[in-house]
Amino acid sequence: MHLHATLVIWALYLLGQILHVLKRAGMAVRSKSNSIRSRWEFVVFFWDALLVRVLLCAGLFAALLADPSGLTKLLASLGSGVTADITVNPGTALIFGYFADSVLDWLVSKIPMLQKELPAWNGPRHPAP
Repeated sequence: MHLHATLVIWALYLLGQILHVLKRAGMAVRSKSNSIRSRWEFVVFFWDALLVRVLLCAGLFAALLADPSGLTKLLASLGSGVTADITVNPGTALIFGYFADSVLDWLVSKIPMLQKELPAWNGPRHPAP
């Protein structure tokens, strides 16, 4: 893959990640169960968990870029016979960026010893100001 194409793929992946964070932040702002009043306040409050999760998701995406049949191999190791080879293009990069955090949660749910290692971003309620 050429440098320009690689940069476009990564930019679209990161755009998907940003959109997902904005969606979660919007849900928090509209929720009656916490005191978060803005999307920026959400990002400031959860910055450390967001950073860890975005970097872990970027690692998953880098693995997908390196081996598009990797997901099929992972599913096979979990006992599934599903073929899930993914061709990375601008569209799939954006979609994977958006859904990567959910995929990460699913993967960690299959490996119980990792559950305490993944920081939650929907944990305890935001403290009152």
